[in-house]
Amino acid sequence: MSDATAAAFAAVMFAALYAGHQVGDHVVQSSAVAAAKSVPHPDALAAGVPPWTGWGACLRHVAGYAATQAAALALVCVVVPLEIVSMATALVVSASTHAVIDRRWIVRRLIELKKCHGWVEAPYVLDQSLHTGAMLIAVVLSVAVSDVTGLVMVSAGAGAVVGAALTVERRFASAHTRAMDALPR
Repeated sequence: MSDATAAAFAAVMFAALYAGHQVGDHVVQSSAVAAAKSVPHPDALAAGVPPWTGWGACLRHVAGYAATQAAALALVCVVVPLEIVSMATALVVSASTHAVIDRRWIVRRLIELKKCHGWVEAPYVLDQSLHTGAMLIAVVLSVAVSDVTGLVMVSAGAGAVVGAALTVERRFASAHTRAMDALPR
């Protein structure tokens, strides 16, 4: 594939993923799922709520989100012959990163690091910025991956990202619980 063709496919894939993202994240997602999908607040963890709480809601959201992005890609296929392996690669990366970002602990950590607690829009803007960056990575990988072996490798990497996120969530919860236990009663 020539550089110009690869760039054109990347642009079309990004546009489709972005349109699917907007509809899947803002129109398809219910308020109940949006409220339930994140890592429990530290106060809830201290009260004994398991750190895995919210993953069911998050996965329901990501299923609808990925289906919406898949529909957007399928619509584009009416006029642009996208490769199934490329589309699957983009969807795997987009869905897995979306799940991790939507657990919201990364956004909370960024707010702490940036010291922007007073910026009311920070949670939403940072969340959407991370999703957009992840979609760019998804598109670059989708153009680079041309066979099933590459898709399997990307899928394994996406699984590793989710697994690492689960480990980090568990460590945050354990550290918070230890800190709460150390407080005088």
